[in-house]
Amino acid sequence: MISVHDLLSKETDGAIIPPPTPLSSEHVSDEGVYLLENGIDAFIYLGSAVNPQIVQQVFGVSSIEEIPAQFVLQRLDNPLSKKLNEVINEIRRQRCSYLRLKLCKKGDSSGMLFFSYMVEDKMPPGLSYVEFLVHVHRQIQNKMSKDVPQLSCHHYTHVVIYV
Repeated sequence: MISVHDLLSKETDGAIIPPPTPLSSEHVSDEGVYLLENGIDAFIYLGSAVNPQIVQQVFGVSSIEEIPAQFVLQRLDNPLSKKLNEVINEIRRQRCSYLRLKLCKKGDSSGMLFFSYMVEDKMPPGLSYVEFLVHVHRQIQNKMSKDVPQLSCHHYTHVVIYV
């Protein structure tokens, strides 16, 4: 997920795509605009209190309500619009030739679709993604500690978990 509203202020060290924001609802604000992609679709999420100037720069309209559900993201003559289009085109170049853009707004079903991708959020009956990885890591450590006496000194087992 990339925060669009502050896209111009992010340090990218020469990369077109800025570092991602964790997929957690705690990183999504009502004042923000976010881009999230899954390899097939790209979702542009608009919070309920987005600065009208950002809406104007990205969509060419003065309010969220004026953005049609079926929209085409234009490359407008301003730095934010140009940068967002560069980022989307680079994602398309890396992932697939066409990435469908879908608009998601807070308070409607499209907004709920966007939040369904927040995989780092804790779900009521279970663990968050990070908590799950820690749990798996502990299970592996327990298993390894039980199996260590059976290994000779010439055998090594490596377990790497990426977070």
